[in-house]
Amino acid sequence: MIVFRMNSPAYDVFDTMGSFMKGGRWHSAGVRVLYTAQHASLAVLEQLIHAGGRRMPPRAITSIHIPDHLTVESAPWIDFPNSQAYGNLWVLEARSVALRVPSIAVNKMEHNLILNPGHPDFRHIRHDPAQEFVFSPGYFLPA
Repeated sequence: MIVFRMNSPAYDVFDTMGSFMKGGRWHSAGVRVLYTAQHASLAVLEQLIHAGGRRMPPRAITSIHIPDHLTVESAPWIDFPNSQAYGNLWVLEARSVALRVPSIAVNKMEHNLILNPGHPDFRHIRHDPAQEFVFSPGYFLPA
């Protein structure tokens, strides 16, 4: 399976400091995870939502390869903040290397995948070289 991750080009694609410092929908601060998206377009959309109309700093997009033999768990839709507790427990129990979660960005019709870098199977996950991503100026509010 191939998933996509957008991040600052100043950091490695597998860097987890951001998630460790700040919680997200599926984890609390202090928990190391990597958010990825089922499609490149969903990865872009998720970034734009979090930008709130502001121009984005430079970003890179990377294809990440999850071997088919690795276990991917699927989570049902869970409202925030209960989704954080679910994700935290998933990381703590190391039930799988990846957790497929519905994306609210597209009305739960597509999925994000959260990766657990602390899981023993994470060592099998590989990524391509990062590519610079240039956002169209039309995505943002006028300055």
